Amino acid sequence: MLKVPVCWLLAGLLGFSSWVQADPAAEALWAACPSGLPKSDVQGRPLDWAAWRHKPVLAVIWSPDCAFCQRHNAKLDALLREVPGAAVIGIAVDSPPEAVTRTVQRRGYAFPVIADGSGPCAVQPQLTPRRVIPMTCWLGDAPTQPRCIPGEMSDDDLRELLKAQARSRRHS
Repeated sequence: MLKVPVCWLLAGLLGFSSWVQADPAAEALWAACPSGLPKSDVQGRPLDWAAWRHKPVLAVIWSPDCAFCQRHNAKLDALLREVPGAAVIGIAVDSPPEAVTRTVQRRGYAFPVIADGSGPCAVQPQLTPRRVIPMTCWLGDAPTQPRCIPGEMSDDDLRELLKAQARSRRHS
């Protein structure tokens, strides 16, 4: 009989549970929100949820006060020019909408950004119980990597994630 230490078994079960999470679509995150889907981002740019309905979207959870988040978002913003048609939404947490808007305008992010709500409108707790930022989450059919990836990602890792998204979008 194979003897496996209990800590390895628990670690394996925890790792497996991150692979079998529900596959939330971007618009499903606001199903319980009384005001429904956000109509625009913090700069007033309209959000086209219908275009994202059956395709994967990358959601980046970040805070304007986080230096790692700023560096991560700058890398992601630059890489979006390399991977046309990528769908990304920034979800800013722990800051009032005005601070988020100022940061987005100062940084010039091309991807839409919303300020996360609270209560039934809060997105972050629906994606992950972890409060690590930045956090990059895949919305849609399960990818080959974990649903949410904590921390600042390298250029190569972000590029591969965007390419995987583009491949998945072509096949949907």
